[in-house]
Amino acid sequence: MRRWCVLLSSMLCLLMQAQEVVHLDDVQVVAHRRLKDVGVEMTKLDTMVLHENISLSMADILTKHSTAFVKSYGRATESLVEFRGTSPSHTQVTWNGMRINSPMLGTLDFSTVPAYFIDETRLYHGASSINLTGGGLGGAVEMVNLPVEKKGWGMQFVQGIGSFDTYDDFLRLTYKGKRLTSSTRVVYSTSDNDYKYTNHDKKTDVYDKDGNWVTSYHPEERNKSGYFDDFHALQELYYDAGKGHQLGASVWLTHSKRGLPFLSVDYKDDSDFKNEQRNNTLRTVLSWDIMREKTKWAMKAGFSYADIGYEYFTTRQEMKTSITSSRSYSNMAFLSAHADWMLSSQFMLMGGLDVYETHVNSHDRSPFHIGKNFDKGRPEYHADVQARWRPVEPFSLAAVVREEVYKDDWVAPIPALFADLILWKPWNVVLKASVARNYRYPTMDDLYFQPGGNPDLRPEKGFTYDMGVEFAVKKARWTLTGNVTAFDSHIKDWILWTPNTKGFWEPSNVKKVHNYGVECSVDGSWLMAKDLKLSLATNFAWTPSKNVGEQVNDNDASYGKQLCYVPKTSANINARLQWRTWMLAYQWSHYSERYTTTSNEVNYITGRLKPYYMTDISLEKTFRWHWMECAVKGVCNNLFSTQYVTVLSRPMPRRNYEIYLTIKL
Repeated sequence: MRRWCVLLSSMLCLLMQAQEVVHLDDVQVVAHRRLKDVGVEMTKLDTMVLHENISLSMADILTKHSTAFVKSYGRATESLVEFRGTSPSHTQVTWNGMRINSPMLGTLDFSTVPAYFIDETRLYHGASSINLTGGGLGGAVEMVNLPVEKKGWGMQFVQGIGSFDTYDDFLRLTYKGKRLTSSTRVVYSTSDNDYKYTNHDKKTDVYDKDGNWVTSYHPEERNKSGYFDDFHALQELYYDAGKGHQLGASVWLTHSKRGLPFLSVDYKDDSDFKNEQRNNTLRTVLSWDIMREKTKWAMKAGFSYADIGYEYFTTRQEMKTSITSSRSYSNMAFLSAHADWMLSSQFMLMGGLDVYETHVNSHDRSPFHIGKNFDKGRPEYHADVQARWRPVEPFSLAAVVREEVYKDDWVAPIPALFADLILWKPWNVVLKASVARNYRYPTMDDLYFQPGGNPDLRPEKGFTYDMGVEFAVKKARWTLTGNVTAFDSHIKDWILWTPNTKGFWEPSNVKKVHNYGVECSVDGSWLMAKDLKLSLATNFAWTPSKNVGEQVNDNDASYGKQLCYVPKTSANINARLQWRTWMLAYQWSHYSERYTTTSNEVNYITGRLKPYYMTDISLEKTFRWHWMECAVKGVCNNLFSTQYVTVLSRPMPRRNYEIYLTIKL
């Protein structure tokens, strides 16, 4: 309550004391199409989108601003990103050039990545992921930190307070001198996260005084054991050594303690049972860039460490009994060297080598664990050669070949071809096409998890075909950009975990999957008056993803059916209306129904998850003085209090509120 009073008092003072407002004109930058982007299907998210408010994670950003599907297990719980109907392990993720997918699981929990820690994000769809890394059968996400541009000292502080006793604090200190640039960011978020929801998975019966049944209703419950306490710190240093040499260092530390919410079908008392996960992560990247007139060299070294503990225990009669107590440690060392040669304005060569040394130690100390744990490591080598050529002005070609080695296992070469053709220059209408072969090697869990790991698994492999049109036009008072892309993907040896006759799950190469569909996006802005501007961005995806492999047994009804938890359609709209120092933002998103069984059975209530529509709205006011800038922002999430789930038995919060005070010096 005290924090609410302090924040509201500060806002009142701002409204009473602000005297001078400085109006800044909008600046628009139009870039020419780079030879490096020939044929690439890419979505770019800039700093303004990423830094909307400090409570947003990268999972929230991708939900609202891309065609990717975010499979979330609830607020502040695991959130996995899927491209084009593939699985989360088919999405590769890099941070400042280093891959940060879990060596054990092959995925990244995007709920643990504060959007405020990322300055620029690029999403590479389908075949275009080959330009960044291998293994992205669905796509890849590139997250980058950038040096600050404004000289001198800078400070930004954000205090956020929200529903369910949620508090967010963000502090950033920056310095840019003649040669040295520094940025320090700290985020601390905590919440009871005990939101109410109507439990449609349970019914409470009502009886009269004679014991006769009268009626029944769905009870109102609270999210049990959903608390979280997250701390993140990011330190960046950049040094301009002169003559085109720049040195950089980024260190990212995370400490997180989260209660894992009970399922809506769980009848246990959260005072007796607890689900808790602790996560300690350290990521470090050192870089050395050498820039010349026609060449660029980039060398990096990095290290990633993760300590993840999960415990499910009971505290009955003041005695703690661990039912599950698992712990996993993963270490990854990274070395990289890449070079770009601009041989002429029409021809470009690129090449690189990435080396990873990974090690995972997983164990369970609970008395109920059966089977041994694994302690494994392996080296990985990733090499690529890329050539890009523009023989005539409207036409460009690109070829990429990647080679990957996992320990002693050589993966077949991974080729990709890209082309684009300018159809109409006044509107920059470009026809793009690409084809790529791709592989994904099994993860440590796939190979060695006990019980169930399968060391005989084959890599997943497939072909992806893309074709689309993009355009970009800029007029005096309005701009408009957009693209439409059709894709077709065939993946063989899909790795699927299924239960066996021994009572546990194990992975096998059982599926052939056919993904196809259409993705489109449109972005525009309109200067309606001198101080009034409207911006609008929309995304839409139609992504059927079907199993076309052979039947596992006579009861297998999955052939030709949509994969579990993959929506066929998704869409989002983001609108902003700016008037002087006021900004009104509106966000709308939609996901179609998702099936929970491979047979797409809908005759029982848990066979599918209903489609839902989500609406968020915010209003922000900025105050500017010569030496300080302040902003007050109010946010209403889930404006119409929609009741929805993205994963079965994991209810999400209804209408909730947040308020932020931002101070910049």
